[in-house]
Amino acid sequence: MSKNRRILTQSPQETMDFAREFAQELRPGSVVALIGDLGSGKTTFMKGLARGLGLEDENAVKSPTYVIMHIYPTPIPLYHFDLYRLESVGELDAIGFEEFIHDPKAIVCIEWADRAAKWIPKTAYNVRLTSISEKKREIEVKSPAKGLK
Repeated sequence: MSKNRRILTQSPQETMDFAREFAQELRPGSVVALIGDLGSGKTTFMKGLARGLGLEDENAVKSPTYVIMHIYPTPIPLYHFDLYRLESVGELDAIGFEEFIHDPKAIVCIEWADRAAKWIPKTAYNVRLTSISEKKREIEVKSPAKGLK
């Protein structure tokens, strides 16, 4: 089902449902670059994606804004990065970011991926979320990403 697509969701639950279905496309070594403004639904999308990858409780998914990364215990390890508070790319070097995103045994999702564009592989899925209204979101998926803008 790898294809570019754009959908509108009418609620957080619909956003999670779409992400749960999208998760079925992912394989070990997949990278998902999440782009969108504050409140656009990136963490909500992550909850659905983690559930689709086998995480029993999507409420365990929290934005790792203050710690930069969480690892979720799914059958394929899921690395969740949030680069919102990133002050310098040196912070990414310090945590071994490049090794994480090239882990062939894990799936990597990166919120605010545009802040680390030089490290995002060309084979990454580019997922852009746009807030249309309080509950309505536009989700655009490019597979594989042609680069981040």
